[in-house]
Amino acid sequence: MKRSVSARFIAATAPFLLSLLCLAFAAAGWRAAGAAFAALTAASLPLSALYLSRASGRRARPAPSPAVPWETYLSLLPAPAILADGGGRILAANEAARALCREAGRRRGPEPGDSLDEAFLPPYFGSWTLYLEKARREGGSLGRDLEQYHLEDRSGVCRVWISRAYAASAGGRKEDLFLVLVEDVTAEARERAALREASEREAGIFESVPVRIAVLDRNFRILRCNRPMQEWVSEAMGIDPRELEGLPALDIMPQEFRAHWKHILRRVLVEGRSFEQPRVHQQVGGVDYFHRVRLHPLLDEQGNVREALLLFEEVSEYVRLERRLAETTDYLNLLIESLNDGFYAMDADGRFTFCNQAFLDMLGLARPEELMNRQPQDVVAPEEVDKVGRMMERRRRGEKVFFETFLLRSDGVRLPVQISSAPVFRGGNMVGIVGIAHDLSERRRLEAMVEQSHQDLERAYEELSILDKMKSDFIAVASHELRTPLSIIKGYADAFQFGELGELTPFQMEKIRIINARADQMTKIINELLDITRLEEGRLVGKRWPAPVEELVSNAVSEYGNQAAERGLSLVSSVEEGLPPVSVDVWRVHQVLENLIGNAIKFTPPGGTVEVSARRSSEEGMVEFEVRDTGPGIPLHEQKRLFTMFYQVETDTTRSAGGLGLGLVISKGIVESHGGRIWVESEPGKGSSFKFTLPIHEEE
Repeated sequence: MKRSVSARFIAATAPFLLSLLCLAFAAAGWRAAGAAFAALTAASLPLSALYLSRASGRRARPAPSPAVPWETYLSLLPAPAILADGGGRILAANEAARALCREAGRRRGPEPGDSLDEAFLPPYFGSWTLYLEKARREGGSLGRDLEQYHLEDRSGVCRVWISRAYAASAGGRKEDLFLVLVEDVTAEARERAALREASEREAGIFESVPVRIAVLDRNFRILRCNRPMQEWVSEAMGIDPRELEGLPALDIMPQEFRAHWKHILRRVLVEGRSFEQPRVHQQVGGVDYFHRVRLHPLLDEQGNVREALLLFEEVSEYVRLERRLAETTDYLNLLIESLNDGFYAMDADGRFTFCNQAFLDMLGLARPEELMNRQPQDVVAPEEVDKVGRMMERRRRGEKVFFETFLLRSDGVRLPVQISSAPVFRGGNMVGIVGIAHDLSERRRLEAMVEQSHQDLERAYEELSILDKMKSDFIAVASHELRTPLSIIKGYADAFQFGELGELTPFQMEKIRIINARADQMTKIINELLDITRLEEGRLVGKRWPAPVEELVSNAVSEYGNQAAERGLSLVSSVEEGLPPVSVDVWRVHQVLENLIGNAIKFTPPGGTVEVSARRSSEEGMVEFEVRDTGPGIPLHEQKRLFTMFYQVETDTTRSAGGLGLGLVISKGIVESHGGRIWVESEPGKGSSFKFTLPIHEEE
């Protein structure tokens, strides 16, 4: 008896207990579990009713109406629920099912006896009869997920369960019963869609980022790697990407991490803090690679580490650029330190932030700290403060400045410097000033020496001018004084030579000729000295007249015809036809031709030729004269000195002929006074050619 009572008690209370569990899971937010227990509750209802009816039949009691317990049990379910027979006729429904029908636009909820297709739920689910038939064929529960529904004010997704059970009819036959449960899973579906989208986005980012990533479990074993990490592990360590899953993370870590791996694990797993190593060097195939290695813990809702991210970010190019920057910086620092001039830098407020050793030496300071954060006004002479302030304002306006000032050394000595300074702009704003200070001490000393030398030279020039005038005066006086006795000697020598003072013996006549020749030579020397004096005074050339070129050449050649014949030389002349007259002082041009023809005759050996010619010059408005000989020629190193005073080419002829070496100097002065030029062309052994130009006469 007791066993029968216990069985009946369990059969009666089981649906109730399952309903309580269903409500508990629903309140906790576990929708799937709640729906599953709702289905179990629905399945237990007909079974419980069947058992109780049989037990009551054995006791000869009338069977209770099944509608009352079904309605009670269905009201405990949070989701819309309905009990139907095998033909789709509604036996019972809870309030949630009625509310759903009202939301779908039905005037009333499903009542016992209504058709499931017509009364319960909107028509978008299709034919419920087909669903019930399918559940009957499969002999169990039928679940249908993600059925969409569309109401007037909203749309969503629901999940449908159909559970088959049996119930005894009045005649003792088994009848099919179906419990239909509907759960609105719109929020869950949206969360799943968002999660799926996030997963796809995460996968896209996971594979597309240039960082090498591995996901690790709590035991620091690899769960998955992105493609860059797989390629790196394969290249650097020869590990097949298919073997990475489950591999300890330490196997792909650089060697330097092994000694500290336990501390890294504790930091990430226990303390939940990230770990980062900014520079990790590895060499693969002779190539240096650098990575920034990071380990980030991924925490769950309770703050526990569920996974970890291992990231290898390649910074090889950054390291190379960093090294190049360091090398460039070292080079610039070396360059700045090697400057003889002082270099400095200031911030936007005009305070010193950097300087080289040369600038410290200028100020007499030992350490850069003694200068830092000081302003330029603090290191210049007091009278220069205003000037330096004005220069600072100009630099703030974007101007480059160059000025001289005096630095005040730490020992009180004033140091003259030249400042070259410019502002530094970044993004349109002035961020600082750089400048160079050049020590002017040596230049000032040299300037003083130059000034002193200039004064000394001026005094020497004045003294030389006085001496030169005294020399010119002496030459003029001496020449005039010598001319008188020479004229008398010359006169008596001519009288004796031409028999005006009686007959002379041959011996006496020879001596008289020598006296006469030496007198002529002395007269020429005196005349040349006087010409030099006139040349220095700028009065050697007189008034110019138009003169035919042919007459100038023929007159000079005719005077030296006998002398050339006596030396066995051929003296010829040629003048280009149609030459215009030249504007010259005839006597002085004749003197130039005499000097050049005389020198040519003097230096040309017997049998040679002296040619005097004139032609139109390549210089516009000039006529070119030339005296060419077939003498020994003049070395190049002596050609440059021919037109200097008292210089003669050293030969046996010059030693025997005598002279002061003034003829070419006077000739040069005469030609240049006419606006022409004179030069020589010669090669040793091939003779010499003296040429000069004179201006063509222009009619007024």
